[in-house]
Amino acid sequence: MDFNLKELVDQLVKMKGIKRELIVDILKEALYRAVQKKLGTDADIDIMYDDSTGELQAFYFREVVENVSDSQLDISLDEALKLNPEAQVGDTLGVKMEADELGRIAAQVAKQVIIQKIKTLEGDIVYNEFKDRQNEIITGTVRRFEKGGIIVDIGKTEAYLPYSQHIPSDRFRVNDRIKAFITDVVKTQQGCNILLSRISTMFLIKLFELEVPEIAEGIVKIEGVARDPGHRSKISVRSIDSDVDPVGACVGMKGSRIQNVVHELSGEKIDIIPWDEDSVKYICNTLSPVEVSQIIIDEDEHSMDVIVPDDQLSVAIGRGGENVRLASQLTGWSIDIQSESQMGMMLEEAKRRLLFIDGIDESIADSLIKLGYTTLEDLTTVAPEVLSELPDITTEKAKVIIEQAKKMLEKGMGVIDIDNALEEKLNVPTTTLRCINEELSEYIAEKGYHTLADIQSEPDTETFAKNSELSLRRARQIRYSLQMHIDELNGKSKGKGGKVNADAFFDFSKIDENGEDEEK
Repeated sequence: MDFNLKELVDQLVKMKGIKRELIVDILKEALYRAVQKKLGTDADIDIMYDDSTGELQAFYFREVVENVSDSQLDISLDEALKLNPEAQVGDTLGVKMEADELGRIAAQVAKQVIIQKIKTLEGDIVYNEFKDRQNEIITGTVRRFEKGGIIVDIGKTEAYLPYSQHIPSDRFRVNDRIKAFITDVVKTQQGCNILLSRISTMFLIKLFELEVPEIAEGIVKIEGVARDPGHRSKISVRSIDSDVDPVGACVGMKGSRIQNVVHELSGEKIDIIPWDEDSVKYICNTLSPVEVSQIIIDEDEHSMDVIVPDDQLSVAIGRGGENVRLASQLTGWSIDIQSESQMGMMLEEAKRRLLFIDGIDESIADSLIKLGYTTLEDLTTVAPEVLSELPDITTEKAKVIIEQAKKMLEKGMGVIDIDNALEEKLNVPTTTLRCINEELSEYIAEKGYHTLADIQSEPDTETFAKNSELSLRRARQIRYSLQMHIDELNGKSKGKGGKVNADAFFDFSKIDENGEDEEK
């Protein structure tokens, strides 16, 4: 080829950042493929490039023969003598390929090779630059919108922000500045794909690292993050320096630091929570400013029942259960929020269940509740010797009580069978059960449980707990209360005058805020 490529090579080196030697190799390979396309794969081809002049030449070699059988591989002696007066039969002559000899198809092949090779080299350069920048925040410009997301110009290349990784309240236009978190850098045959996210919890953490110097320097530690992108987040922090207030450091003077983060997250509310190694204090912090009256811990199920004043129940739960769900994610505990009136109803229901067990009367039920045995599960795990320490309970009687509790628990956790005649009687609101008040009824109604029949239709308690997003402890209470309700409808409730007299229940007004009997 007798045209000058020096200027083109210089431009590619400057614009693409690719080494000169690699660009020359690409041009030589492109021309080789083009000549090969013209002459065939058996042709003996040599490509030469003169960097000083920018001249790229292609030579193909033909053998000097007396009788030509293949014009692409052979050359007659007469033709050879015109090229080289000293040529002889058996010699090999290099013949220069002119540009106009290649044809349109061969030229197209050369063009495709150049484009593909340069894209591959660009991809390698981008990959090597960004592979170590994964898990960082990057700033770019919205370049264009595609069906599945946004193409973001980040300088030397473009990155991709899928719509699934958008904050719901995000509103971007072309040429808007945008910050996002690099989640993955993938090398492909076409180059390099850089994937972005704005809903990742790490995006929130990195924004705080940018805005709060104490976090960047390691003085303030981020211990946990729970996030509902676009709506609300909770982030727990602690300080390794007693002179530094971790919450104040994150909030900043007049809220300047946290407001910058909120603005970047399109108005997402952020709660800064002081971390505490004491799980109870930690959970109280996550629910602040709600006042926690009492917490009941179940270590085996790693769950907590949190009791709050009636007027603060909706705030503690949050819209659609958002607040308690984020608190649970942040602390790692399964949290069930209950009001003080709900707690009273639970204790009432607990006593009602206990009174269904042969051998347990009013005084024994009161004693069991005072000692913390409020559920059938509690009775199934206690040793008979411990239970026999209560007045009027022998070791043998304790064993009978424990065995009955196990059977009743299994019945309440399994399939609840009903007669056809009772089916219509279960198409009533869930508040028919005394253990379900209006707030709890509204909560489980959002999960699809509008009637007692809906609860009864679940195959077991674990499924009900999972689908209703209740703790297993609460689900067991509801399921067993439903079983007792069905037994009463069937006339199968325990003796002692049929239904338990609600007026004979324990006086809950004597329970102080810590759950202790004031007259004890």
